[in-house]
Amino acid sequence: MRALTDDACPALRWGGDLSAMQERAAPDAVVGPGGFRLRVCEAPWPQGATSLQVGAITLQAPSIELRRIVVIGDTGCRLKAADRDFQGCNDPARWPFARVLARALALNPDLVVHVGDYHYRESPCPPGMTSCAGSAWGYGDEGWQADFFRPAQPLLAAAPWVFVRGNHESCTRAGDGWLRYLDAEPGPARHCDAPPAAGGTSDGDFTEPFAVPLSPRSQLIVFDSSQLGTAAPERGSADWQRWRAQLDRVAALAGQRAQSLFVSHHPSLAFNPSGTGKPGTLRSGLTPLLQDAFPGRLFPPGVQATLHGHLHILQLQGFATNQPASLVFGNGGSAASGRLDAAAALRTEPLAGVRVETFQSRTEFGLTLLTATPQGWQLQAFDTLGQPLVSCSLTGQKLRC
Repeated sequence: MRALTDDACPALRWGGDLSAMQERAAPDAVVGPGGFRLRVCEAPWPQGATSLQVGAITLQAPSIELRRIVVIGDTGCRLKAADRDFQGCNDPARWPFARVLARALALNPDLVVHVGDYHYRESPCPPGMTSCAGSAWGYGDEGWQADFFRPAQPLLAAAPWVFVRGNHESCTRAGDGWLRYLDAEPGPARHCDAPPAAGGTSDGDFTEPFAVPLSPRSQLIVFDSSQLGTAAPERGSADWQRWRAQLDRVAALAGQRAQSLFVSHHPSLAFNPSGTGKPGTLRSGLTPLLQDAFPGRLFPPGVQATLHGHLHILQLQGFATNQPASLVFGNGGSAASGRLDAAAALRTEPLAGVRVETFQSRTEFGLTLLTATPQGWQLQAFDTLGQPLVSCSLTGQKLRC
């Protein structure tokens, strides 16, 4: 449990008990859009507490079984001068993240899963562009508060969250904010230190995979793919060996429950959208590692589906071959481009030898609710007005829409 404050760390109150949160990261002395003026505090949930008070906020203990899961992803407002791409952060129709959050809150979820890319405000809005005029930007508190924490505050207080790291939170971008605020590792926040002198990846870009129990039978397995982008590390390099060992850990975690949902930002079995709808080949640096660890299937036994973001579209795929369903939830608010033609996707292999048998995609902004059923999961996707987009069922690894 974390708290951000411009004061000392707050106390937790529950029943007649009281305990202080511990400092995770102190404010820094940097002034401007790159600075962190807020203190980050953390504490474990007190054993036996059904609710607790943090300042004026009351939090409820998570449910024993997490049966209603809202999934969102790729939610920040894109401001990127290098691409001359400026989203209308001041226009709820052009950046509808607040509407997505309101719909999520109305669904009363047991858990919220964000599949990555919270922060997109990398450049100042150009002069004269009213749709984003005055927008906060930068990798410090100002950008993070505007892109995520302020709009998400009601839902953060209403339900527990699982945070998945996206490429926008890698150490070459908003990684320091990620490590302060959302990194799952407890204790003093890690830092985006420089890569080793011999080359390779910063320690701050590696996170050990971890499991989140959902029920006695099911769990999430969370994997940090933020730095794996479009290029895999050189086979046999220190980075390759380190990520490859993490996939061995994924296999061990998968043995803890009968069924698992593997969650990472980057998909391996999906298509790139295009202006014409033609499915494009997806390049992921994670895919060669998965092929080495789990030849053919790409994932260990027990993984029934994989949850991702990265592509700014809703894309749901089931396979005739032996792979888990691939579910992409990248339509949470960040500017999108392109679409996918379903007929063409059904004729195309996302990876050699992988045959698609079920395919759905939508370009509307929105969110998806996963509801546990006796047979598996029911998926219901909604737009920002709460109108249904897609309904599917997941039984084992078979997706039906």
